[in-house]
Amino acid sequence: MKALRKLAGGEGHVELVDIPTPSPGSGQVLLRVKSVGICGTDLHIWEGRFDKVRPPVTLGHEFAGEVAELGPEVVGWQKGQRVVSESQASSCGTCVYCEQGQSNVCPERLAYGYGVDGGMAEYALVRADGLHALPENVSFQQGAMVEPLAVAVHAVMERGVTLGQGPALVSGPGPIGLLVLMVLAQAGVPALVCGTSKDQARLELAARLGAGATVMVDQEDLGQAAQDFTSGLGFAAAWECSGAGPALSAALTNVRRQGEVVQVGLAGGAPTVDVDQLTLKEITLRGAFVHNRETWERAVQLLGEGALDLTPLISAEMPLGDWQSAFELSRDQAGIKYLLRPGE
Repeated sequence: MKALRKLAGGEGHVELVDIPTPSPGSGQVLLRVKSVGICGTDLHIWEGRFDKVRPPVTLGHEFAGEVAELGPEVVGWQKGQRVVSESQASSCGTCVYCEQGQSNVCPERLAYGYGVDGGMAEYALVRADGLHALPENVSFQQGAMVEPLAVAVHAVMERGVTLGQGPALVSGPGPIGLLVLMVLAQAGVPALVCGTSKDQARLELAARLGAGATVMVDQEDLGQAAQDFTSGLGFAAAWECSGAGPALSAALTNVRRQGEVVQVGLAGGAPTVDVDQLTLKEITLRGAFVHNRETWERAVQLLGEGALDLTPLISAEMPLGDWQSAFELSRDQAGIKYLLRPGE
């Protein structure tokens, strides 16, 4: 089968190659991949900026497909069934986090696409207990978006304890920021989305997706916009999705006293942040990292109920053989989310 693999460490070394189609073992299912999304992690692996990658490995952790083959002792699934797979390939299963259903923070957690072969291939081998049935009204393309949607659902619905107590700020209108906005909007939370002038097209999309206001922070006064949007009270909560230090500082500045900031974006370093505001305003700062099984159930349910439509975020779907063009467009932020279609 054809698979897009990271063959060695460092920059590049990503190639579309032929490898044997795997066979499922006990507790595993072989999926025929129908659609797979390109994530920032995939780009970092391509660019040699992701230390956790274990080459040679097939990329991709955002994928949906059909059940092609069942491993021994697997029950509850049928060949041809439409499914989406959680991105977690394994966890220890015994630590305090796993026992509490929070395997997303298990120290031994591994994900498809960097630690274990992922979904940028014609077939993917996954754990059966990580599957979720894809509702009939949800396309494979939207199915490939469930993983980033689950990131947003976890950040908003599971880590945001002040949800619904007032207007929200979302900083960073990338795929995750826009999904956070969509989850907030379906919950009835008014939100202001901010970015920079290079995000103009994304901010325009944010307005169409339900943002009550948008701000380009390098051209407009975010503080004044925040005061106007919140009637002088400040935001009840902020979701920082860019990973930029100034954006976190701005979130701390513009949430109200005893407000909340949920940090979703990764900075990739140690940004300078005005932490005194945490004390002076009694702000709660929380991290939000990926998702757990309950998150996936919530995300699939939202799609199945028609509460969310992810298609406006899909810029294009390309054959797997055109991976480099899709990676370059994703790197250059020429759109929102690009998908690859194996089997062509």
